[in-house]
Amino acid sequence: MATILAVFAHPDDETFICGGTMAKYGYEGHRIVLVCATKGEMGRRMGVPPIATREDISIIREQELKHACKALKINNLRFLGIRDKLVEIQPLQTLTETILKQMIDVKPDSVVTFHETLGGHPDHCTIGLATSKAFQMYQKYISQSKTNLFYVSDGSVAKNPHQVGLEPQQITKINVKDYLPFKLQAFRAHKTQSEINEWVWLRDELSLKKFPDYEYFIQAHTPYHDGAISLFPQERDK
Repeated sequence: MATILAVFAHPDDETFICGGTMAKYGYEGHRIVLVCATKGEMGRRMGVPPIATREDISIIREQELKHACKALKINNLRFLGIRDKLVEIQPLQTLTETILKQMIDVKPDSVVTFHETLGGHPDHCTIGLATSKAFQMYQKYISQSKTNLFYVSDGSVAKNPHQVGLEPQQITKINVKDYLPFKLQAFRAHKTQSEINEWVWLRDELSLKKFPDYEYFIQAHTPYHDGAISLFPQERDK
């Protein structure tokens, strides 16, 4: 079995962006370590009707994330303790070194995070940049490392990678169809964030139709593996 280290900014990033993939590898018995920079305490969503206040939202979102991790079979959850919406102003070197320590401790086979410019949210882009820099340092620290770095993506980038300066063979496509029920459970666990989306709370068979069967990732470095269906180098090389 192998290890994935997922490094994200907020509770729900692991579910909304790549929950099917996390569930796939979790239920296959792989080790998944999730590092979450914040507890999402500055998010605007509080539930519909509100079930949280500004004072207790961090506690509630932490519990929601723990329930989502259980649904996705994420084995290990770690927080960096950074205040929400302040990730982008953290000293980059300090943040990079913090994530590097996580890599050295976890010894991942693959690292998953945001792209430093395609992440959208400033906290996403910053955590992606710091993770990329930490990964480069980790490669030097572990001279024989075969660890790969992947950025979460969406279908629009996969359809036209050249538009954002990527090569088509950088796109890794994961079939998550069999694991969508677990992704739905995790969506529902993040109640403060997902309750506004009425489709999440329909009958299961209707809600599941909203999810695509595939999730996409960008391989960060060469050699690229065109159409790869695994995040693990040793599986692709078989």
